[in-house]
Amino acid sequence: MGEASTTVLGLAEQISQKTAGFIHSKKHTDLLDIVDALRSNGVSHYVDLPQIIVCGSQSSGKSSTLESLSGIEFPTAEGLCTRFATELILRRSEKSEIKVQIQPSASRTEEQRVKLLKFHEKESEQKNFAKIIEAAKVELGLTGTGPEAKVFSTDVLRIESTSSTAPNLTLVDLPGLFSASDKNQSDDDVKLVQDLVVGYMKQKRSIILAVVAADSAFANQPVTKFAREIDPSGTRTLGLITKPDKIDRGSDTERYYIELAQNENVKLSLGWHVLRNKSHATADDTTKQREEREAAFFSDSDWKQALKPEQLGVANLRERLRDVLWKQINESLPAVKYDVQMGLKDCTAKLHQLGKARSTNREKHTYLHKISSRASTMVKAAIDGVYADPFFVSFPGQQDAFERRLRANIQKTLTDYADKMVLHGHALEIVEDDDKPTRHSSSKFMMRCDYLEVVRELMVECRGRELPGTFNPLVVGDLFSRQCKPWEHITQNLAEQVHEAAAITFNKILSEICDDNTRTRLMKGLIQPSLHKLRKDLKEKLDELLEPHLSIHPITYNDYLTEAVQKIQGDRHDRAFDALSLEGCGYTSESPRTSKDVSLATLLHTLRLLKDGTRPNVEEYSVSLAADVAAAYYQVALKKFIDDVSVNAVEACLIQNLPRVFCPDVAWELTDEQVELLGSEDDRTVKDRAELQKKKAILGQALSDLDAFTARSGTRG
Repeated sequence: MGEASTTVLGLAEQISQKTAGFIHSKKHTDLLDIVDALRSNGVSHYVDLPQIIVCGSQSSGKSSTLESLSGIEFPTAEGLCTRFATELILRRSEKSEIKVQIQPSASRTEEQRVKLLKFHEKESEQKNFAKIIEAAKVELGLTGTGPEAKVFSTDVLRIESTSSTAPNLTLVDLPGLFSASDKNQSDDDVKLVQDLVVGYMKQKRSIILAVVAADSAFANQPVTKFAREIDPSGTRTLGLITKPDKIDRGSDTERYYIELAQNENVKLSLGWHVLRNKSHATADDTTKQREEREAAFFSDSDWKQALKPEQLGVANLRERLRDVLWKQINESLPAVKYDVQMGLKDCTAKLHQLGKARSTNREKHTYLHKISSRASTMVKAAIDGVYADPFFVSFPGQQDAFERRLRANIQKTLTDYADKMVLHGHALEIVEDDDKPTRHSSSKFMMRCDYLEVVRELMVECRGRELPGTFNPLVVGDLFSRQCKPWEHITQNLAEQVHEAAAITFNKILSEICDDNTRTRLMKGLIQPSLHKLRKDLKEKLDELLEPHLSIHPITYNDYLTEAVQKIQGDRHDRAFDALSLEGCGYTSESPRTSKDVSLATLLHTLRLLKDGTRPNVEEYSVSLAADVAAAYYQVALKKFIDDVSVNAVEACLIQNLPRVFCPDVAWELTDEQVELLGSEDDRTVKDRAELQKKKAILGQALSDLDAFTARSGTRG
């Protein structure tokens, strides 16, 4: 193990003697050992592990608290103290040794990481904790001066102390929170420290020891504010009041903090504790002297009268933390194992996306072929509406499930298109004279009486060799071509919608089966050009389907035409007949039977009205028939056109061709230049694969360790 494993009895034995009574139970030890093993293997980078974090404002007494708990002398001063997170791992082992290393933050370059990871070799000879802290500052570049000097670091100093009598415990000392900058720390440092502390607090299995100094106004100490925001129920927050000896006995300030300790102000489920730390004058006290001074202070104070004995002193604090940590580990270990399993599953899926490392043309070609096979299969399932693949899974609140299920998307798009054609496909709404329009704009509708005048004028313009009282069939063609003008715009817009839906589905499928770099290259270099061609083919087909309706005289052999004309005219005749009857005698054909007699005079009047009102007018009838035939033909043509667009254009020209856009045949026919362009991996992909492989190895070992622990202890995994 080199210099890092050099046995340093002094500090290790000092730690063990001061904290050996912290945890005794073999069961406790086994649980803490497995957590320490996971942490030492780097699992905490990916899964939250149980630990105790000591948080508070600068000079709140948190480092002194950590010293009281661990027996290690953390540096204390009236100002800037802890400049980075220090993880202190106390582990029980047959060998007595200290290992010191720095865990570089994610923002470090690879060169910086390599340099910092060597720190353990240089620091193996440190004889006390203060010197280790100073040496770490040098390595982390925190020893400069001036406004540009670096003051805080997001790197982590990890100190692992083992001996045969050491407790198993993890403690984390974090930089103190502050709000005002000075010559030693800037406004940027305020945010850096806050983000660091809050980040540790947000780790859901961290026990927050929130340190509050009694000699400072509570409102000026933000630690409990952050703790309550992150842990609103207080289930993993223990409040700690320090420096009770620094305030006047019987003062309002003492009464305020006693009330706080009684959990009557800021309520925490874990409650509050009070600790008297060393002062500057008693800094050289031994552990025994420190505890004697603390006991003497509490024995003759209002704190003792107001609080339970277990809320006072370092010995009771150790017991409380031990119980809380034990409970946290015992309850969360199954969840830790689950998180490890989910992390492994995620790693495996992402590595499958990235594929194997590929440097040769053959490796790149093989990778593209695998993607093409999977993509073609998934696209085929998407257009067939077979949603068995996990890619198509839909759950409440999912935003993109519909976009993945292409068949459902296309069905809805075509249904909306049909509805839009029915409602807005005709240029004018022809409103029966006894009815009301559904369109609001006067330019979008015309009453039938006015429309017949337009038809009459058109019949004059289209006059051919037809006999008087009849009309040229081409009049129907002209009327129809005027009405179907909106079809082109609505239908071309449909082509854009279908193309967009297909592109989105392809993009999501590729996101599922390959890395972002390959997805981007495939979409830009192959998928989108192919989809653009299909869209062009679709639009050409739509123009082909639309052309006869715009330029050729109406042709149909559908019996619906005559049925529609009959219905239009029959309904109009029935309405006119009932109106005349109502005017003549007060009854219609739909009126209920009544015993009331109708006089002969009334009957004769009604018959005259009906005779005059239904007398045929050949010229008027010819105009009306032309308008009715045009309206009926529009309905016949509309239904056929909607079906032709859906089947012969959208389906045949685009949807059914999608599985062939990027299928194995296409992949094998790629040129070497295309393979290089589409299959090469960028630096980000290489880095991501390396990180995922590292994560998978760490989590894989963690799962093995947890399985072994479960089998050994019989604990439910």
